[in-house]
Amino acid sequence: MRKLVIFIIVATLVFFVFAAPLFGFTVKGEETLNLTETENDDVYAMGNTINFSGEVNGDLVAAGGQLNINGTVTGDLIAAGGMIEIGGNIKDDIRVAGGTITIKGSVDDDVIMAGGQLVIEKGAKIGGDLAISGGSVIINGDIAGKITASAGEITIAGKAGNGVEIGGAGTLTIGSTAEINGDLSYSSESEAKIAEGATISGNVKFKEIPKPDKKSFAMPLGIFGTVLGATYIGSRVVSFLSMFIVGIIMLLAIPVIFKKFNNRMRTSFGFCVAGGAITLFGVPVAILILGLIGILLLITIVGAGLGILAFATSVVITTLYFVLIYTSTAFLSFLLGEVILAKSKLNMQKYGWKVLAYLIGLVIIMIVYAIPFLGGVAKFAGVLFGLGGLTMVLKDYIWNAAKRVEK
Repeated sequence: MRKLVIFIIVATLVFFVFAAPLFGFTVKGEETLNLTETENDDVYAMGNTINFSGEVNGDLVAAGGQLNINGTVTGDLIAAGGMIEIGGNIKDDIRVAGGTITIKGSVDDDVIMAGGQLVIEKGAKIGGDLAISGGSVIINGDIAGKITASAGEITIAGKAGNGVEIGGAGTLTIGSTAEINGDLSYSSESEAKIAEGATISGNVKFKEIPKPDKKSFAMPLGIFGTVLGATYIGSRVVSFLSMFIVGIIMLLAIPVIFKKFNNRMRTSFGFCVAGGAITLFGVPVAILILGLIGILLLITIVGAGLGILAFATSVVITTLYFVLIYTSTAFLSFLLGEVILAKSKLNMQKYGWKVLAYLIGLVIIMIVYAIPFLGGVAKFAGVLFGLGGLTMVLKDYIWNAAKRVEK
C-alpha cells in the first residue's frame, strides 16, 4: 500500500513537471500580498490578504481571506475568498465565489459569481451576461447582457440589456431606477415588488413556487403513531447519521490529523482558502489531462503499459479527491465544535469530549446546509475551507517526508 501511495505521488509530480511547459504562469504567495507591478503572464496569487493594484497581461487566479482587486487584468479573473472587492478593469470574464463579494469596476465580458452577500454597485459595468447566486443579491450597476439569478433576497435597481431570468427567489424587488430591456421571468413563493418608475420593455412572467405543505411531512403509521416521513427529512437524517459515524471513527483512528487541521485553519486561514480553491478546481483539470494522456499512450503499443498506469493513477486520484471532499465536513465540524467549547473547562484531550465537540459542530453545519438558497452557498464555502485545510495538512506531510528523504 505504501509503495502504491508513493507511486501515485511520484507519478503526479512527474506529470506536472512534464506538463509545466504547457502552462506558463507565475505563483505568488504571502500572508499579506501586494501586487503593484505589471506581470506579462498568468498570475496565481494566494494569501490571507491580497491587494492588487497593478496590471496582469493574462489571467489572474486569486484566493485568500480578503481580496482587494483594483488593477487591470487583460484575461480572466478567477477568485475565491471570504471578502472580495473588485474595483478594477477586467478585460475578459470573471468567475468568483466567496462570503461577501462587491463589484464596483468594469468587466468587458461575462460574470459568474456565487456567495453569501453579492453586490453590483452603482457605476459598475458588465459588458456581457451576469449569472449570480447567493443568499442576498443586490444589482445596481449596468449589465449589457442577460441577468440570470437565484437567491433568498434579490434587488434589481440597475440596467439589464437582454432581460432577467430568476430561477428561484425568496423575495424579489425591482427598484424605481431599474431598466430591463426584455422580459422579466421569475419564480418565487410571492409576486415581485415592482416600484413605480421601473422600466420593463418586455413581458413580466411569474411562476409561483408552491409553499411546503406541513401536512406532507407527517405520515400516520397506525399503532406506531405519527412520524416524519418526508423524503427530504429522511435523507437529511441519513446524511447526518452517516457523517456522525464516519467522524467519530476518524476521531478515534486519526486524532493527530484533526489537530493539525485545526492548527492550520487557525494560523493560516488565507492559505487554506487558497489551497482549497486550487484543489477544488485544479484537480479535476489535472485528472482530465491525465486521462487524455492515458488514451494517447494506449493508442501506441509501446506506451500501452504507461497508459494503463496513467488511467489507474487518475482513478486513484479521483477517488482520493472525492474522499477528501466528503470528509472535509467532519474536520470542519470538529473545528467549529472545539471553538465553541474552547472557553469551557472540559478536557478536550479526552475522546468523549472530542465527540461532543464534533456533534455540536456537525449539528450546526447540517442545519445551515439545510437552509434554502443560503445552504448551497454555505456548503460550497464549507467544502472550500475544509478541503483547503486538508490540502495544507497533506502538503505539510509531503514536504516533511521529502526533507526526511534528503537527510
